[in-house]
Amino acid sequence: MKRLIILFCICTMALDAYCASQTENEEIITERSDSVTNAVTDSISLVDKYLAIIDTLAKERDVLNATTTPSTPNAYYYQLLSPPALYQSSLQQMMSETDTSCPDPQLQRLYASRRALSSLYTDAPWLVTQTESDIMGQASIRDDVNEILQSSDKLADKVVDSKLTPEINEPVEVITRRPNFWKFSGDVSLQFVQNFFSDNWYRGGETNVTGNLNMTLRANYNDQRKISWDNEVNIQLGFQTTKNDEKRSFHPSQNLLRYTTNAGYKAWKTLSYSLQVIMQTQIAPNVQRNSDKVNSKILSPLEVTVAPGMKWNFAAGKKKQFTGQLNVAPLAMKVLYVHDDDIVKNYGLEEDTHSKFTFGPNVTLNTRWQICKQISWSSRIYWMSNFEYNILEWENTIDFSVTKLINTQLYLYPRFDNSNEGYRKKSRFDTYFMFREFLSLGLKYNF
Repeated sequence: MKRLIILFCICTMALDAYCASQTENEEIITERSDSVTNAVTDSISLVDKYLAIIDTLAKERDVLNATTTPSTPNAYYYQLLSPPALYQSSLQQMMSETDTSCPDPQLQRLYASRRALSSLYTDAPWLVTQTESDIMGQASIRDDVNEILQSSDKLADKVVDSKLTPEINEPVEVITRRPNFWKFSGDVSLQFVQNFFSDNWYRGGETNVTGNLNMTLRANYNDQRKISWDNEVNIQLGFQTTKNDEKRSFHPSQNLLRYTTNAGYKAWKTLSYSLQVIMQTQIAPNVQRNSDKVNSKILSPLEVTVAPGMKWNFAAGKKKQFTGQLNVAPLAMKVLYVHDDDIVKNYGLEEDTHSKFTFGPNVTLNTRWQICKQISWSSRIYWMSNFEYNILEWENTIDFSVTKLINTQLYLYPRFDNSNEGYRKKSRFDTYFMFREFLSLGLKYNF
């Protein structure tokens, strides 16, 4: 009996130990299972992230492959600026839902242009008249020429044995030519004129139809640095028939010989120090009607104006159609010389006196405006004063070219002069103001 009780106890103890060991084993297995589960979960999460990154890179690769095809130029917006066409890259971006949030600026330009094309395809498909295949089928730069052209000949090898100095058997004379700074020009015209003179014209005249010869000769020097010297000779000679003179059939209507010289030394850009000299007289004698009394002739009178001052050359217009020269002399000298004793009194000089000097400011303005190819306007303004009297002249010549040789000329010459004692005694403004005009048609030649 005791043996049975002992055996039962031993079995019970063994069973308890086995159950306890099983319980411990189950707890260990449970802990190990939880660890494995957590490890597997973490691995799956890493794999998903890795696959997502791979997928993003794959999409970027597809986009780059689509944008770097040989047929795509480097310009980003060429597809928008060229005629509308159906491009595969725009369709791929629209269908694949490409992520366009990358920071690369070049890709952003491509994405933006393709989005614009996608909107065009959906909103106005009728504007798309060609496809990318049609564009590629047109002529383009060849890409099948890969051979590099090489030359076996070198230019240096061909001139090694050549003589650079030519062989000359005859003596050589070296001639040095200085640049020519002179420029010569001029014009000659023969005009048939309709003249108008005011009653008090200072050299006389009457309204009539006459013929005039006008000649202008110019010789100008300019060394393109500092020194300039302009010379001009102007000749105006015209005759008219008259019925009021029984002794003579012709009388001079235009009678002027004027020489103008202007020497300048450049001060700043278009501004120069200048010395201007104007000498004028007449060519043919002017005789009173039905009389032998001579009113004026060559060197009687002779007017000489010496005006040191400043000279300004200017030009305006794209092709310099308007040009001019302004000469200002704060203190100029005017000399009136009368050679003939019988004419001295006509110009306010005392007997046995042939000259008179006056001083005062002087301004001379010469302009030329080429209005168009056929019309030009030349003007000359002259003002001289001695602070007591004034002489103001404004000569205007408007040329209308019909052909290279035939032209029409309009001459307008207002003049203000209160220097003559006879004018001042009347004390009337209309005696000081004079006007002359003629309209002519004739021949003109420029050279």
